[in-house]
Amino acid sequence: MNKTRYYTHAWYALLLCILLSFQANAHDILALRISVSFYQTPLANALQDIADKGNFQWSYNANILEKGRKITFLGQQQTVREVLHEVLGGEYSFKQSGEYLILKRVKKPEQKVSGYLSDKKTGKKLPNATIYDRQTLKSTTTDENGYYELPVSPKSEIVVATLTYKDTIVQVSSLSPRFIKIEMIADSFGNEPPKKDAIASIKADLAEIPNGFSKFFSLTQQRFNEMNTGDDSLRRNFQLSFLPNIGTNHRMSGSVTNDVSINILVGYSKSNRAVELGGIGNITRKDIKGVQVGGVFNTVGGHVDGVQMAGIANYARGNLNGVQTAGILNMAQHSSGKSVQSAGIINYCATGRVPIQVGGIANYADSSRVQVAGIYNYANHIHGMQIAGILNSAKSGHHTMQIGGIGNIAPKGISAPQIAGIFNVADTLKGTQIAGIFNRGKYIKGTQIGLINSTNTIDGAQIGLLNFSKHGGYMTLELSANEVQTANIMLKTGTYRLYTILTAGLLPESSNTENEQLWSHGLGVGTYFRGSKRMGITLDLIHRHINQGRYSTAIQEWEQAAVAFNIRLGKHLHLAAGPTVNLLVASDTALQERMTANGFSSFNPTNRNNLQFWTGGTLGIKYQF
Repeated sequence: MNKTRYYTHAWYALLLCILLSFQANAHDILALRISVSFYQTPLANALQDIADKGNFQWSYNANILEKGRKITFLGQQQTVREVLHEVLGGEYSFKQSGEYLILKRVKKPEQKVSGYLSDKKTGKKLPNATIYDRQTLKSTTTDENGYYELPVSPKSEIVVATLTYKDTIVQVSSLSPRFIKIEMIADSFGNEPPKKDAIASIKADLAEIPNGFSKFFSLTQQRFNEMNTGDDSLRRNFQLSFLPNIGTNHRMSGSVTNDVSINILVGYSKSNRAVELGGIGNITRKDIKGVQVGGVFNTVGGHVDGVQMAGIANYARGNLNGVQTAGILNMAQHSSGKSVQSAGIINYCATGRVPIQVGGIANYADSSRVQVAGIYNYANHIHGMQIAGILNSAKSGHHTMQIGGIGNIAPKGISAPQIAGIFNVADTLKGTQIAGIFNRGKYIKGTQIGLINSTNTIDGAQIGLLNFSKHGGYMTLELSANEVQTANIMLKTGTYRLYTILTAGLLPESSNTENEQLWSHGLGVGTYFRGSKRMGITLDLIHRHINQGRYSTAIQEWEQAAVAFNIRLGKHLHLAAGPTVNLLVASDTALQERMTANGFSSFNPTNRNNLQFWTGGTLGIKYQF
């Protein structure tokens, strides 16, 4: 580092230390408390005595003092500001500059009032109280010493409001003093009901104020104004604002109900009764009735009875009774059942019923009638329809339709129907479950259609490759022989009304035979007619593909209709036997002869070389689960 740069940095460091020293030594002269006593004391002498007691210096032109003016005053432990107002009156103004007070002569009364706010009974100064002009809505809050300053007009009506105290109204005219001490009367528990308890009031009022954007824009003074004014009815036909606190309602905007509010960037209000427009967004502490449009966001601490439209997000802390439309997110704590949410990504309603939710990615509702999402829908209770590109989920449902690209879930209640590309899950279903792979239900009164169907209790039909039901279902494993294949295995799953058959069979051949081993695989459907507890009749329709040796892609299809008489031998064991009618579709004449050789009869009424009919029989033993 060169010498010049070193000295420059040292000089900056010294200057910073001096400034910090001045800052540390600076104090609020006007807030200092002093005791003075004057009796017919010249004004200049009185001012000097005040300066000595307050440990400061005066800066003024001696010619501005009234010659011959005598001061008589007694003040005990009052602030320098109070003493000077009593001594000088409204003809002089004073302002602190460092360790000096600058004194000036006032040619005409200032267009403002100032003073102190205190408890009438105890004399204690009251900080953070709200003082506002009811005509212009200009406002201020008292500092830690209870001091206030407020711009006024010749006919202002000043309202003083603070927690746990009765509101006070001060009429201002051209003849009113400009320094006004206001004494507040605490709410009592007599004939007049008190204001809300201070702590409870703060909690309740803060809870009404929406979070997020509103906290970013809201000022501390504005928060105090909102709490102090409570339910005071401040209404305006029109508000024009640039930002919260910068507009026609000033820092009282969070306590005002507007009919129409036009906000260049972000607006802030207590309530709106017709139209609110925000270039970026709107923040409303309580209720919206009408239309609220924000370029980016809308947030409402109360109820929405109308339309919310935002480029990104809408939020309603209370009840939604209308329409929310946003590019990304809609949120409502409650819906009365007359509402619509439409968002590019997410709709959310914590409680109540939302008739329609349309979201590109997700919808959530406590109770919903229609949900449509590109990816996911969820409802604690669905009473209507859910449609999703991927997944629907409802904790419970009633008279419901779920259509999901991948899956549907309804763990409780009644849901009907469910249609999904992969899976469905339901507690109680009266209707139809259709899934590309898997259906599951606790109680099904209707039909399950899928590759795999499972339920605890079935009162209807299951159509799939594998079907399982603990109560009301039909599931058997059967070993049998027929005139073509001496070894067959069949798995029948479903219900007595309708079950699905998976089958495979073969005709074992000796190693020296010229014929290759004949084997088949296939599927079918069947029904069981129960005559009694020990007897019944099955009717099966089975399709098999025939192979000789290796798997063949040639058309060699065996169709069979089989009737079997079932006799119960034990708790699970049954004997089944009966005739069959068979059709073979194959152009291989050797295969035709081989399959029909042991049949009861063979015929071909169509005279087509690739068709062969014959009758046969089957005998088997099966285990019923």
